[in-house]
Amino acid sequence: MKANSRWIRLSTIGRPIDVHDRTNRAIVLVATGTLLAGAILSLVQGDTWGNAVIQGLTWGGSTFLAWALCRETDPDRWYSAFFAAAGALGGVIWLGSPGFLFLFWFLLAMRYINRSTGAPPGALDFVALYGIKLWLGFSAHWTIPLLTFPTVFFADIQRFPKAVRIGLPLALPTAAVLLGFARGWHFVTPQWGWLEILGLTAIVLTVAQVIASYRRVRSVDDRAGMPLKSHRVQWALGWVAGAALILTLTGAATIQELGPVWAALAGTVVGWLIETLRALLRHS
Repeated sequence: MKANSRWIRLSTIGRPIDVHDRTNRAIVLVATGTLLAGAILSLVQGDTWGNAVIQGLTWGGSTFLAWALCRETDPDRWYSAFFAAAGALGGVIWLGSPGFLFLFWFLLAMRYINRSTGAPPGALDFVALYGIKLWLGFSAHWTIPLLTFPTVFFADIQRFPKAVRIGLPLALPTAAVLLGFARGWHFVTPQWGWLEILGLTAIVLTVAQVIASYRRVRSVDDRAGMPLKSHRVQWALGWVAGAALILTLTGAATIQELGPVWAALAGTVVGWLIETLRALLRHS
């Protein structure tokens, strides 16, 4: 029991997949199926076994992570996540492989904010998030530490010693300034067509309506079974939409790299529209 408690204090961010749950069992089967489909298609096209494995893992991983991201953005509607998984698969086939480190960064940050695991992040969770954001800040864009900044205020850092409470928030803008100097404060103007502009605009505008709909949350956390806090769910959804839009607008990340993130947001929108239409039909 002591070892388990110690582990919880070190890391609480993981969410085990309970295969006894029909929804979880379904996504395991879907992700496995897409993995096999990607690998087989690659072999049929004459690729090597190595490339086939990579394509299979890319297809399966993108499908699963889009599902997981959407479970965070829309916890009350399980079916939204499967629309997200389908959208991510289509994006991988059409656009190519996403940036998986971006996906893990988004997933970790959202769990900091909405507390879907039922416990504040532990020491190893801070190491993971800060390590990912520093690498992305160096390799992708210096603004990423700044985008990570709001997550700290949802992580209950009052638990830590005073020096840590001061250092954790200060580390993010400091890293952004240092990386900005090192990277030349560069921005890139993305070359978009009208279809991309229209699609992203529609998603972001509709997400605002979904945020408003989460004034009450039905879902519960993993550990204590307590209802999720509505303001945390709203902030998590708002943060992921805002961060994805800023990264895309500034050229820090392409639509391809953030494909499963946009798929998760689109899945959230589709799920909300379905529930809204069903409610209208019931009252008509």
